[in-house]
Amino acid sequence: MSQERQDQKIDSLRRQALNVCEQPGVYLMRDENAAVIYVGKAKSLRNRLKTYFTGGDGRYQIEYLLQRVVAFETIVTQTEEQAFLLERDLIGKYKPRYNIMLKDDKSYYSIRVDERAEWPRLELVRRVQNDGATYFGPYAFGTELRNLLEIIRKVLPLRTCSDSVLHNRQRPCLEYQIKRCCAPCCLPVDRAEYGELLKQAIGILEGRTNGTIRQLTQRMEVAADELRFEEAAAWRDRIEALTNFNSTHSLVTFRGENRDIFGLARSGESAAICVLLVRNGRIAESKPFVMNDVRVSDDALLEAVIEQFYDGGRELPAEIIVPRELENSSLLEAGFRARYGLSVSVVCPQRGSRARLLAMAELNAKHAFEGSLTRESQWDRVASALVRTLGLRQAPRRVECVDISNFQGSDTVGAIVTFFDGVAERSSYRKYNVEQQGSPNDFASMYEVVGRRLKRGSEEGTLPDLLVIDGGPGQLSMALQARDELCVGVEIVALAKMRTESEVQSAEVYRKPERLYIPGREEPLLLEEGDPMTRFLARIRDEVHRFVITFHRAKRAKRVFGSKLDAVSGVTPEMRGRLLRHFKTIEAIAEAPNEDIARVGRMPAALARRIVVRLRKE
Repeated sequence: MSQERQDQKIDSLRRQALNVCEQPGVYLMRDENAAVIYVGKAKSLRNRLKTYFTGGDGRYQIEYLLQRVVAFETIVTQTEEQAFLLERDLIGKYKPRYNIMLKDDKSYYSIRVDERAEWPRLELVRRVQNDGATYFGPYAFGTELRNLLEIIRKVLPLRTCSDSVLHNRQRPCLEYQIKRCCAPCCLPVDRAEYGELLKQAIGILEGRTNGTIRQLTQRMEVAADELRFEEAAAWRDRIEALTNFNSTHSLVTFRGENRDIFGLARSGESAAICVLLVRNGRIAESKPFVMNDVRVSDDALLEAVIEQFYDGGRELPAEIIVPRELENSSLLEAGFRARYGLSVSVVCPQRGSRARLLAMAELNAKHAFEGSLTRESQWDRVASALVRTLGLRQAPRRVECVDISNFQGSDTVGAIVTFFDGVAERSSYRKYNVEQQGSPNDFASMYEVVGRRLKRGSEEGTLPDLLVIDGGPGQLSMALQARDELCVGVEIVALAKMRTESEVQSAEVYRKPERLYIPGREEPLLLEEGDPMTRFLARIRDEVHRFVITFHRAKRAKRVFGSKLDAVSGVTPEMRGRLLRHFKTIEAIAEAPNEDIARVGRMPAALARRIVVRLRKE
């Protein structure tokens, strides 16, 4: 690949990175064959990806990675811990070439619970096997996991010994003596009660900790009432650990299941759907889809997407999770049975690990939706609408708007604002002092300002693609006359609001809609409120109105409140204010001694002498 093409590719990837969200998550980089060549995690996906395409982050292999990467994709997570675990799973799945860490088979800890055992226990394991047991995890941080197990063992007296020890024990061990085990190895234990203890432990692992927290709180309060403060502090620490676990750990179950989760984000006729593919209990892939011109309900949209998603021969999971109860979910399930001979459940979970997975899918859908509305894509839609509506020769990039302001013919000024690709370019804003003064004549003022702008633009090569006039047909006519006299090819339109009540009533609307005057068209075009093109034209018109009014007020204030003192170099506004407050009038200042002026104005004597000379001369 030539250096020019490489630079263009990196520049394109950099622009894409600017549209990525700042949430934690995982990013996958792909080569020209769509193979994953690198997987990484980040606290802020946008900031992390920007470092790759703005000079790298100093790692030696990044230079070679950037030569091969042609695209990237992201999976947003709710916490950094989820990103840490998801990165590990994806590296294990894809074995990317440029990943150095985590390419071996080392696993994080999980908790195994075999409910078929005679006396089930919580077993710490590194490998998850398809043995019919239930697994919870994986847990990225061993300290957090051990703290959790310590809390469970202090609250729920489940056995902790291995099967061999259980069957060979002759008398209860120390765990029984300190009330952390019910000793089913030697003592008669009610199986129903033991089963209830196991359910409570599983509930904690699944995030249902409220009951246990209430129990610990009661013990803490009793210890505090009995002045056993050290013990109360220990219960408090356990409550905090359990509360933190419940609020931060979202992916806590692993049963080897396959399921697909459909997250939806929508605004008006635009929508995004993200499908999280969970295989063998782990998130394997994220597939976002962005759609425009969606004119059906959310239910109909989800049903259509689900049917089309599996029509392409994709693997059908045992469970499909959706963000809302679908009216035709039973029909979808029957259709899958008829076509594929498989039993599939379409569910909308309200709590638990499946609901947390759904929240992650919706989070990814939201960011896919927001990412699709990039500045470039939004402007492309507006520019296309301008071409269709105005009959322009090409899609405009540089759009300028002109407005005039005066007060009863005095202090007449003009202003032009510039938007490039839909974004204000403030460095190109221009102010004009209009020569026509004395009587209010917006038409002549518009002719002068447009003529001056187009003449300079043609000389400097900075002509706009589209010039918008804030006004009606009269102002548009004068602008066209100025353009035609200069023989330039700038396209010009005028934007105005309906002003009379009869006009509003004749249009059968109750607001004043925008109306667009187009050269060669007799009647104005009424613009649809809320349309992106209408919003852009109104925004640029409002911006030039704000800009010209600010300029007009400043000029008028300078004339009304100005002073002959302003013409004396070195006189600050503070000095001027002190002199006028003390002497009241300019005439009094001119007759005052130099020493008094210097003392009152708190200025050098030389400056006071210049003031007197200037005022007496005038």
